Formats: sequence, C-alpha cells, structure tokens
Amino acid sequence: AINIPAVPPSISKPPSPKPATAPAPKAMSPSIYDDAFKQNRTLTMPDKLNAGFGKDEKFANPSRVIENRMNRPAPSKENSYVERKNFYLGEVITDAGTVNVVYRDHEYPDGDVIRVYVNGKVVKEAVLLETEFKGFYLALEPGFNQIDFEAVNQGTSGPNTAEFIIYDDYKKVVSSNRWNLATGFKATIIVVKE
Repeated sequence: AINIPAVPPSISKPPSPKPATAPAPKAMSPSIYDDAFKQNRTLTMPDKLNAGFGKDEKFANPSRVIENRMNRPAPSKENSYVERKNFYLGEVITDAGTVNVVYRDHEYPDGDVIRVYVNGKVVKEAVLLETEFKGFYLALEPGFNQIDFEAVNQGTSGPNTAEFIIYDDYKKVVSSNRWNLATGFKATIIVVKE
C-alpha cells in the first residue's frame, strides 16, 4: 500500500465562495439615442412651435414700446366717454384768507401739461406736471373762488393724470383729489370763503 501524504494546509484549496445573487436588471425606457427606438418612432414638434423655427431671428427693439404709445390712434368716443368730460370736484368752505394750491402727476411723469384758472382768469399758463408737488398761493375773495385745471395735453401715455391738494392758512388739508382728463377738458373745484 502506498501512502499518499495529505496535502499540507498551506497548499489546500480555499473554500469556494457561495455564488452571490446578482440584482435583476431594471427595466429602462428606450433612449431617444437608441437606434431601435429611432427606427420605430419619429419625433415631431407641434405645428405652432415649429412655425418660426429656423427662420430669420430678430431682436426686440426697446424703443418700439414708446414709439407705439406715441403713434397710437386717439381713443374712440364710445370707449372713453368718461375721460371726455369736465369734472366737478365739489366745493369746500373755509374761513382762511389764503390757500396753497399744489399739484403733480399722480402716475409717472410723461409730459402732462395743465393750465390753471382762478375765477375765469389764467394764473398759470402751462405747468409741466412732475412727481414733486408745485403750486401757488391764492388770496381768497369773499364768496366763491372757482379754480379750474385744464388739460393742455395728455403726455405720451394719456390721459392727463394729475393730483391736487389745497391747504389753508393753518396748513390743514381743505381738499384733495385726482383726475384723468382728455385734452381740452377741465377739473373744477370751488373754494367758498365765509
């Protein structure tokens, strides 16, 4: 009998590892770059989106907004009858000897100009309305003192938008109001001195 020596432990085979279970591959949607997908389906853009694609491109002109505003037609009488009339802003009673009448453009300054009358006489021929208040002092006559604000123009984005405030001798607000007038129309207030 031949004795076969046992394999020394240093040369022995390592135990075979247990086979690991591989995760199942995830289902993937077809890629648009996949040839099979390209052959089976054609991508198209909707007609509305595709209409201007690839044609001459043009850049926006920032001055076009102002140009369109200045060249727009005058509003029709049916749509703007509210602006095309004179406004009566009421009457106020005071015992003050003088009042301070101030006015400004209550929106953004766009070139609105007004003319101011007191008792039918022009006291301010042409006042350019800006964001800051400007005005005049008026010595009141006993009885009625009529102040008319006439819209000389409508600026670049009509109507003529203005705000006024009337202060008495004690710097107390007697009256304040706003208007939106078409060219040639007036806003009128009457200050009655007792």
